[in-house]
Amino acid sequence: MKNLIRGILNVVLIALLFSCTVSNNLYVNNPVPTGKGNIQVYAGGGTGQKPEIDSISDNGDIYSSGKISTVPILAGGGQYGINNQLDLRFAIHLPYVVGGFGLRLGAQYSLFNAGRKFNAAIGSDLGFVIAKDSLRIFGSAEPMNPEVKGAINADFFMPLSVRVSPHFNVILTPRYSFNNFWIRKNEDMEKSSSFSPSFPVLSLGLKIYNFYVEGTGIYYENTLYPNIGLVYQFNFSKNELNSLPFEE
Repeated sequence: MKNLIRGILNVVLIALLFSCTVSNNLYVNNPVPTGKGNIQVYAGGGTGQKPEIDSISDNGDIYSSGKISTVPILAGGGQYGINNQLDLRFAIHLPYVVGGFGLRLGAQYSLFNAGRKFNAAIGSDLGFVIAKDSLRIFGSAEPMNPEVKGAINADFFMPLSVRVSPHFNVILTPRYSFNNFWIRKNEDMEKSSSFSPSFPVLSLGLKIYNFYVEGTGIYYENTLYPNIGLVYQFNFSKNELNSLPFEE
């Protein structure tokens, strides 16, 4: 029975983890400042982008036409208030659930205080992704042979929000994203070539109580790539900055 379960897991994981370098396109935007000393964290799932591998030759040469595709991720992260207007942002994600690791760090400056019905912010994120060469299952290492070795990204964004009610916010966020993926030239070689897609991004987020749902469109090479995500947020507050009443 153990061998049967192991065989099934191997097939599933090999199918899921064929290429493991995936960007994190679940942004969880919110221009409302967290407040000095306060922390908001979240956990959930969404989608990200990876380079499309068109084919692999018999001798292991890897070919990519420069397209991207959308795949699932698990993600977590949050914001920490440096002061009442400036937040640090952080996020981690697991491409294809367990096939790699991504980290994103950034900062955001809110233009208004937390009590405003309308809010806006400006910010920037920097991130990277690394992929696993193997995955340990029941004590043995299973080779993954990721075609994409890793990636980095830099984003600039400006979230805009309106507080419809004390527990319902609508957030619209334009951003521009610069990315670089390192694609192996051959399955058995460490040499790689760079693939550097840059594109505009528009996200619409709905924050309802502690749930946040996000839909994102990425426009690249005359094609719109949709992304979705859902997270649950936890608040650890030293003060009640985010509970202030509306300022009209």
